[in-house]
Amino acid sequence: MRLSTLLLYLPLALAQAPVKSGDPILFGESGSYPRAIHLADGSLLGTYTRWDVNNHTLVTVHSTDSGTTWTPHGEITTEPTATHDLDNPYVHHMPNGQVLAAFRNHDRDASGWTHYRIVVCVSDDLGKTWRYLSTPAEMPAGPGIWEPFMQTSLDDSIQLYYSKETGPGGQDSIVRRTYDNGATWTEEQVFSGQDTNARDGMIAVAPLADRSPTKVAIFESGDTSKNPTEFSVITVRTNDDGATWEPTRIPVYTPSGFSAGAPQIIRVGNRLVASFGSNELGGTWPEGALQVMVSYDGGLTWSDRTTVKERPAMWSGMIHVDDDSFLALYESNGTCYAQKMVFQSA
Repeated sequence: MRLSTLLLYLPLALAQAPVKSGDPILFGESGSYPRAIHLADGSLLGTYTRWDVNNHTLVTVHSTDSGTTWTPHGEITTEPTATHDLDNPYVHHMPNGQVLAAFRNHDRDASGWTHYRIVVCVSDDLGKTWRYLSTPAEMPAGPGIWEPFMQTSLDDSIQLYYSKETGPGGQDSIVRRTYDNGATWTEEQVFSGQDTNARDGMIAVAPLADRSPTKVAIFESGDTSKNPTEFSVITVRTNDDGATWEPTRIPVYTPSGFSAGAPQIIRVGNRLVASFGSNELGGTWPEGALQVMVSYDGGLTWSDRTTVKERPAMWSGMIHVDDDSFLALYESNGTCYAQKMVFQSA
């Protein structure tokens, strides 16, 4: 690491762990899997899976006060739960002004899943109305594809990340790219899991700085030699905007005899913040508490483990508010919340 990079992180070495600021904020009712992004107009756009009586509906919510309040905004799509498994929404604001939504939309019947796909819809009005755009990935016979995440590349193409099952106990991390705003997608690129029979999944990616080619990808990794499978939180990194990825797997958190997983990662100022669920404090996995950890050296080491919400707190998302605060998103007992977390100087 260069001296200039070391100096960038030195002032943060004495920083404290983040603390809660205020009470949890209602993000969305009757659902799960909350996610949120910044829009170019300064507002925030969120999404989650709403559980209706006979359907799952992917909805959007909107905030014009940095996440202090959220209001219903739009519906991406809806499907009957008897024949479809609709979940894992993620939205992304493209440089051209349109917003993409990627999600899983699997066919199923009484015996289970029968056709797996990642679908993309597009909005021309900042998330209010939506139309189908493309299906970047599908597996008619399985075994499965899950949990899409999107990010803009340095060349303004869009990267789509997701998890792909490869067989019993195996799951890889995949990235595809679009150069025409989501209409068509490149072939898949595998960047984790190909050299190990581990269950890598639930990917998120954060750059070390604005317009930085160095990015850190975070995911859960399941050790299927254990019964039940035990999950830990792992990162890998790229120094060329995802063209290639280093093989070194850096652990964020590995609880002994328990699981930690369903992670997210964001940059807050010059820090990286990782969130994950863990059943170390109670619960039967995947139920657990929501915790965060902080890296002050670009993701090489992690510390300041902090519990944001005791169990049950599921399927966390995060979004930075400013250089010293962020929102931790989670579902608890069928309601989605946003908890503001603040870094305070020592």
